[in-house]
Amino acid sequence: MLDLAPLNATLRGLGLRLSVEQLNQALYARGTFPQPDGSRRRSRVALGLRATPSVLAEAQLRCLQLNAAIAAGTYPPALPWAPAAPPSSGRGSAEGAPLSCGAAIRRFEVSYWEARPRTSAAERTWDRIALELRRLPEGAPCTLRQLVATITAATQPGTRTRLESCKVYKRLAKLLALPGNLDDISRLQGHYEPARRALPTDPEIEALLDALRPTPWGWCYAALATFGCRPAEVPSLQLHADGTAQCLTVKRRNRAPAVRTCFALPRAWVDRYALGGKPALPGGARWLSPEDYDSAQAKRFVDAWRHSRRTKAQRAVFAALAPEFDLYDLRHRWAVRSIEAGLPLTLCARALGHSAAVHEQTYHSHIQASDLRAAMAVASA
Repeated sequence: MLDLAPLNATLRGLGLRLSVEQLNQALYARGTFPQPDGSRRRSRVALGLRATPSVLAEAQLRCLQLNAAIAAGTYPPALPWAPAAPPSSGRGSAEGAPLSCGAAIRRFEVSYWEARPRTSAAERTWDRIALELRRLPEGAPCTLRQLVATITAATQPGTRTRLESCKVYKRLAKLLALPGNLDDISRLQGHYEPARRALPTDPEIEALLDALRPTPWGWCYAALATFGCRPAEVPSLQLHADGTAQCLTVKRRNRAPAVRTCFALPRAWVDRYALGGKPALPGGARWLSPEDYDSAQAKRFVDAWRHSRRTKAQRAVFAALAPEFDLYDLRHRWAVRSIEAGLPLTLCARALGHSAAVHEQTYHSHIQASDLRAAMAVASA
C-alpha cells in the first residue's frame, strides 16, 4: 500500500476537502461530490491512476481539477482523464467557462510550490502573495476584468499595496493565460516610490552606539552600523584584522545564502566599539555557512532585536537620541557614507550584497548629489 498521508496533508493545506485512497491497485479521490439530482453525497471518484509512487504528483493535480470543476459548477468533468494537466488556456471546462477565482488561486499555489523548495522564507513569500489573492471573490469567474476590478476597488493609487496587487495579479493572469491585455493591469500599477527617510547623521549614530554598546544588543548595533550588512546577516559576521569581514548574503530569491566580503566604514569604529574577538550575540544566534542559515531562526533573531527597544532603558535612549530610528537606517547610512567618501559604487554594492543596479536605484539621489559636489569642487579649483 502507498503512503498517502503526505499527499493528503498537502491537499488539506491547499484547502481541498478531498483525500486520495487506494483500493486494490487503483487511486480514488474521496469527497463530497454533486449528484445528478442536485444533491451532494460523499463518495469516491476514480482518478484513472495505478497506485505507484511515480503518480502521486499527477494524483494531486487531478484532485485539483476535480475541485476546480466543482467550484466552477462544471462537475463532472469529461472522464477518463484525457488531459494529464490543466488546459493551457486556463479555462475550467470543455465549454470554455473560466475557472472560479478560488480554483485559480489553488492552481497558482500548486504552480508556486512546484517551482521552489518549501523553506520558511518561501512560506513567508507565499503568505504575502496569498494576502493579495484573498481579495478576489472566491466564487466569481477569474477573468482579467475581475482582476482589474478587484485591484481598483481594494487598493489606492500610488501605494505599495497597489503595486504588490498588480504584480501578483499579473502573475496569475499569465499563469492562466487569461484572454485580454495585461497592459490593463500595468496601467493601474502607477509609479510608487517609498517616502524618503531622514537618516541619522554619523555624530547621532555615534551617540546612539555609545549609549547602546553596554547593553545586550550593543555589539549587534555597532556591527550593523560599521559593516552595513542586513540585520539578519549580523550573526554571520566574521571579522578580519584588515578591517574586512565575511558574512552571508541572505536575500537571494529562491537560492541559498552566499558568502560575501564586506568592510568597516569607518574602520575606527571596530576599535571604538570593541567589535573584535568573540561576537556578543543574544540567544547564541550564529550562522557561519549557508548550511547553517535558517530563515525562520533569522526572523526570530531580528524580531527579538527590534522588540528589545521596548525595555525601559532602551526606550529612554531612543526617545532622547533617535525617536524615528529603524535598524535599516544604519545600513542605509553606511551606503550614503560610502558615496560621500567617493568609494567605487560597484565595490560598495558588492559589500552591501546587492547589484550595482539596485544600488543606483536605491541611492540615486545621494549619488547625484555627490557627483554634483565633486563637479563643483573641480570647477572651483
